[in-house]
Amino acid sequence: MTTQQSYASARALWVGRLLGLGLILLAAVIAAVTVPELRSELAGEGTDGTLTVSSCEVHTKPHYGTRRRTTELKFGCTGTWTAHSGGTTYEDVTVETSSRLESGAKIDVVQADDSFTLPEDRAPGKDIAILAFCLSLLTFGTFCLLTGFGTRNGPGLSSSWQRIPGGNATGYVLGGVFVIGAVTALACALTV
Repeated sequence: MTTQQSYASARALWVGRLLGLGLILLAAVIAAVTVPELRSELAGEGTDGTLTVSSCEVHTKPHYGTRRRTTELKFGCTGTWTAHSGGTTYEDVTVETSSRLESGAKIDVVQADDSFTLPEDRAPGKDIAILAFCLSLLTFGTFCLLTGFGTRNGPGLSSSWQRIPGGNATGYVLGGVFVIGAVTALACALTV
């Protein structure tokens, strides 16, 4: 019986460590995708241009709250985009707007890589929230990797805390970084 329990315990530790490694890799992949977009938004990269609207279509975007579901109307306006610097023109460019625009209306639109967005939609807060969440995910994954925490039959939080290499100092650093990432992600997500 003792051999089976120790085998199950050792197996749970390795599963927890694999979970931690998976969380670290997930955080790294998400951050690798988000960082270039954030960098271009903060640097103001992109080509300014004007979209001449040819048509707008309505679509709904549902939002789920704690007590009810609301529906937000969004408009997809399509037209011809021309760079302010001249020369570059794209046909059939679609941009999401908050109101229906008349045919022939001209609006400012920024081209960044292969996407076209309104200048006010390029707020970096969303990307900062994603990176802060990645920071929390990274620290939680590190905690799981170091201690084997995170599996059903694995060690609990208090026994995992005692297993951290470096003692309480490492635990407090990981916990502090996790909280900073979670609070920053929440604050940025709520302000977007």
